[in-house]
Amino acid sequence: MIDIEVAALTELCPDPIIGVDAKGIVNIFNPAAESLLQYRVADVLGKMSIVDIYGGIERARRVKGLLEDGAQYGGIGRLEGYETEVYAKDGCRIPIRLSATLMDPAGSFAHGSIGFFHDQSARKKLEARLKELSVTDDLTGLHNQRHFYETVEAELERARRYGRALSLICIDLDKFKQVNDELGHLEGDRVLRFIGKVIRRDLRKADKAFRYGGDEFMIILPETEIVSAELLADRLRVRFNEYAPYNNGKSQIREFDLSLSLGVTVTDGYETVEELINRADKAMYKAKQAGGDRYMVVPKPAS
Repeated sequence: MIDIEVAALTELCPDPIIGVDAKGIVNIFNPAAESLLQYRVADVLGKMSIVDIYGGIERARRVKGLLEDGAQYGGIGRLEGYETEVYAKDGCRIPIRLSATLMDPAGSFAHGSIGFFHDQSARKKLEARLKELSVTDDLTGLHNQRHFYETVEAELERARRYGRALSLICIDLDKFKQVNDELGHLEGDRVLRFIGKVIRRDLRKADKAFRYGGDEFMIILPETEIVSAELLADRLRVRFNEYAPYNNGKSQIREFDLSLSLGVTVTDGYETVEELINRADKAMYKAKQAGGDRYMVVPKPAS
């Protein structure tokens, strides 16, 4: 039986408080817990197992083991600041920071335990947003160069592990310098924002696009053979030509005949990042030297 004074204190606490008996059945469930998890207290007390709130036996056992061990989070019978997840009634996963203690001062589960569940949702969303901003190019909305190197390294490893092809497209704008020189950088930025939109439109969820620097872009295509990468490269080229500013009578100022030079290559993962980038870059320069407005392919040399 829960002490009346303890029950009154849990009612006042702004954080969710959940207590369980020795068998893991919930015997304390305060209003803040109701609000967070969307369960009515009458449907929980004496009926629901903490396993259901944690979303599975493994997570519940992990918390119990940490309380018993005491080495990492505050001592035997205590748990302070442990980050995990709980599940709301609608199945939504909620990140929480858990502080818990055994009800038995001797350090056994004979009298159950009580935990304070601090909702971390807002903090996690903020962290995710800050992470997104740190890897995003402000102008184009694509990922930035720093994130490109992190991503391509991971994708090379994945290609090696699973034996899947990894394609890379390198893109450079033709005649872009003329726009900057004659119309200024604000108009140049307009073109860069436009190519960002063109690239994002045709990518699959698994694909990732990056502003590599200046007017050069990279697209990483996991699990993609060279033929599919070529099709995407040509589709991007055509779409850019169709809608680009300052092309085909779209500009009241003047036309520049902007276009894309694209280099396409593929790898099995058994090479360095530098080798892969250099080959895509070489293919792009071949396209540019051939007059631009085209893609060229440089395959990986036979090993």
